[in-house]
This record gives sequence, structure tokens and C-alpha cells, in this order.
Amino acid sequence: MADEGSSTRTVGLIADPGIAQVLANRVSHRLAGALNRLDDHEYDWQVDVAPFTLPTGATGRVALNDKVPRLREKYGWDYIIYLTDVPHYVQGRPVRSVISIRESSAVLSMPSLGLARRSKVARELAQLVRELSTGERPSQEPKPLERAMRVHASRADGENEHNRITSIEGLRGRLLLIAGMVRSNRPWRLVPKLSSAMAGAVATGAFGVFYTSIWSMADYLSSQRLALITVSSILILTLWLLLHNRLWESPQGSRRRERLVVYNAATVLTVGFAATAMYVLMFLALLAGSLIVIDQEYLAYQLRHSVTLAEYVNLAWLASSLGTMGGAIGSSFDDVASVQRATFSQREYERRNMVFTISKPESE
Repeated sequence: MADEGSSTRTVGLIADPGIAQVLANRVSHRLAGALNRLDDHEYDWQVDVAPFTLPTGATGRVALNDKVPRLREKYGWDYIIYLTDVPHYVQGRPVRSVISIRESSAVLSMPSLGLARRSKVARELAQLVRELSTGERPSQEPKPLERAMRVHASRADGENEHNRITSIEGLRGRLLLIAGMVRSNRPWRLVPKLSSAMAGAVATGAFGVFYTSIWSMADYLSSQRLALITVSSILILTLWLLLHNRLWESPQGSRRRERLVVYNAATVLTVGFAATAMYVLMFLALLAGSLIVIDQEYLAYQLRHSVTLAEYVNLAWLASSLGTMGGAIGSSFDDVASVQRATFSQREYERRNMVFTISKPESE
């Protein structure tokens, strides 16, 4: 650590690849500014972002404190914070952060912040650094009403008296955690990996667009029925992707039920968002295709009434739903490992596929 007489303090940020690393790069300047405001310019705060990540330990978590001496010797950082994009569990309890005053280091679980913007992430990091630098813990125990509404709480680490954890509390805290996990998974990355599903969906949908019986059916069905068919088709594709690609997880150990709900809820939402995005893209493509290919007068002749844009929308709507169901079958030809890797963040993928070997020491 820096000498007491030094006017400069340096914070080192290292992060898991993905959203955590992106946010670390984007909030570094905000964090330096927030620290200077909190510290009232007693020190000149600097923030460095390291271009590497640390390996996971045997429990699937980053063993930061084991690496702190080497990192501090190499980079000269006064305080070290690791941003991870997987849920962090300590003693079976979901936590937002683990703070080690003795090592001047902390681990922050990014999913616990939900869909927090960069300013919120910078403030959270600034509070961690403030506690590491001053040793001052959060304010006194909240009032009963505040305790009932809070999403996290300060607790002592039962395994290490020098550490403090910030646990995730209540339903709101869990919902934020799930939202943050979905964000870390980045559902938009999954769509390009579903090439076979998309091909099957477009082929089925295109057949529906140019099949006159589908025209009549789309014209006859109500908007409520079309919406129900849409939701059903997206659910079918989502369930198929979950089961065929073995995305459903059955955690073991402590808090098994809670982790089963949290992990799988995040996975279902991730896949569901990807399926919805694929549906929207296909709808736009089929709508454009039908407008270009199907003559308005010919469509009116087949439907036996005047035609507006609404009829084309209903046609593309129904065809997209039928195509989505066909895409579920097409997804069977996509590579399972590739879909799994695209569904989860890099660190979450490693956690799910980690083989725990007690006798094998952790690699340096």
C-alpha cells in the first residue's frame, strides 16, 4: 500500500470478461471523480483498469485475496476490487460484496446491482473504496420499516473476522439479482447462434405468407387470438431451447432451492428474450416480403374485401408465429455447446461446466 504521506491513492479494477469488464472500463473516470468528492480532495485518487481476469477457484468463485500480494507488488495499487458477473454466495448466502479490510480488497457481484447504470456502479464502488480506506462500516442498524424494504444488509463473515459481507435480502433483492444475471448473459448474443432455428423459422413463415389458406385464417382471427398464438409459439421455442440444449440447472449443496429458482429464472428470461427478438426480426422480414410480393388487389380478391396495411400485418403476424414453431425444430441442428456458451456469460459458463476435483490444486 502507499505510504501515509503520499498524496496519491490508486484503485485497481479487474473484472470478469463481458458486462463486468465493459462497466469497469466505462466507470473508471466516474469512480475517480466520486472518490475525490467523497474524500474532499485529501488525496488525488486514480483508477486503473487491468486488462486481464483471475481464474476461478474450486468453489467457482474468484479467490482474490490469494492474488492480492502479487497484484500489489506488480502494479502498486493501494486498493483492489474485482467485478464478477456471476452470483456470489458466501456460507450459502447470496451477497453483493465481500470486503477484506486487512487486504484492502473487495469483490463486487455485478448481477446484484440489477440493471444499474454507470453512475450507480460508480457510487457503489466509491463506497467500497471508502470503507477500505477508512475502515468505517455502514451506518447503524436501520429502523424496522427500512429493514423490511431494504435489498441488502451488512453482515460479518463467519469464516473470516476481518471480512465483511453485504448480503442480498428479500424478494426485491432477488429480483434485482435475476435481472442483473440476465443482463450479464446478454441475450442478444444468442440470436446469431440460432442459425438453424432462424432458417427453419423463416422457411416455415415464408411458406405461410404465400399460402392462401393462411391469408384467410389471418384475416379471420381476432387480435386477441393472434396474440395468444404468438405467446404460445415463443413459449414453445423457449422450452425447446432450454430442454434440447440442457440449459436447465439442478444446483446442489446449501440453498439448493433458492439457487435453482434464481439460476433457472435468469436462464429462462435470457432464452425468452432471445426467442422474442428472433420473432420480432422474422415478423419485420415477413411483413416486408409480403408487402413487396403480394399485390394489394390480388390479396383483396382472395379475401373478398378491401385491403389495408392491417391485413398485411395480420398475415405476417400469423406467419411469424407458425415460423417460430418451425424454428423450434430447426434449433435441433444447432451445436449444443455453442448455444450454451452464447446463452451464458463467460464466467457463468465456466461455473456451470466446472468439474470440482478436490485433489487437484488451483492453477496459478
